Amino acid sequence: MNLGYKNFTAGALALASFLIVTNATAGEFAAKSDGIAIRFSQEELNSSTDAENLYRKLKQASRKACGLDGGFLNLGEKTRAQKCYDETLAEIVHKIDRPLLTQLHDSKTSKVG
Repeated sequence: MNLGYKNFTAGALALASFLIVTNATAGEFAAKSDGIAIRFSQEELNSSTDAENLYRKLKQASRKACGLDGGFLNLGEKTRAQKCYDETLAEIVHKIDRPLLTQLHDSKTSKVG
C-alpha cells in the first residue's frame, strides 16, 4: 500500500469536517470520502464510560481515515499517517467540545518532558 501525503491530508480534512448537529441532543460524525460515521447523543457524554467509548470509536475512525488501520507503510508513510491521526483526532475532540471527552484526550496525549 503506497499512500501519498495527499491521501493522508484528504482523510484528515474529510474526517475533521465531521460534526453535524441533527437536533438538540444528537451529533453525527461522518467522513464523506470513505463513509465513516459515528453517531452519538450529547447526553451520552455525561459519564466517563461514555466518553471513553466515544473516544475509542473516534480513534478507530481517525486511524482508518489516515491509513493506519492495516497494511504495510514505509517509515515516511507511517510518519505522515501518524501525524494525520494525531491532528485529526485532536481536531475531532476539539469540535465535539465536551469536557469529559476533552479531558480524556488531554490525559492520553499529554507528553512528559
